[in-house]
Amino acid sequence: MPSASSTTATIAALAAACSLLAYGASKLSASKQKQPSLTDLDDIEELDEDDCITPEDVIAIFDKLFMTMQQVVLQLSQQVQQIQMSGQVIPEKQLRQLLKSEFERALLSCQAQVYEDNDVDADCLEEATWEFMESPEEYPKVKRAVERFQKLYESISGEDVVGEYVIRYCIGIAC
Repeated sequence: MPSASSTTATIAALAAACSLLAYGASKLSASKQKQPSLTDLDDIEELDEDDCITPEDVIAIFDKLFMTMQQVVLQLSQQVQQIQMSGQVIPEKQLRQLLKSEFERALLSCQAQVYEDNDVDADCLEEATWEFMESPEEYPKVKRAVERFQKLYESISGEDVVGEYVIRYCIGIAC
């Protein structure tokens, strides 16, 4: 059985590696070309349909976040596997908490870029997502995109969450 100092050193090494992954996730999401964003809403007298967040926008944002975070999860899994192959053991509860916190850190680092790339504001995105989720039969693709992200989060956190939590968590973490 490894000593407490050995386990602590392993966790510290994993945390450092995960921090690098979070940085990498932010760079990965920044690879998309930046689009100009609206900075002064006072200059806009009327919103035309092009200024509204569409179901396709919500789907694209959740899909981008899912794809980016799926890559982060894969990298985290590979690092954990390497540590385990070296004979080190991280208690399940500690490992789950570490993975969850690194997932959240990576999500936070890539959110702003994804929102900017899609020219949306977090509050407006949350409002639009709620609106579309209230009519799942009318917007089944929005529901699937949100649920897919929800399942990814559940696989990392080990917690069962409902759509409301995922929307607030996914969108609100950047606020």
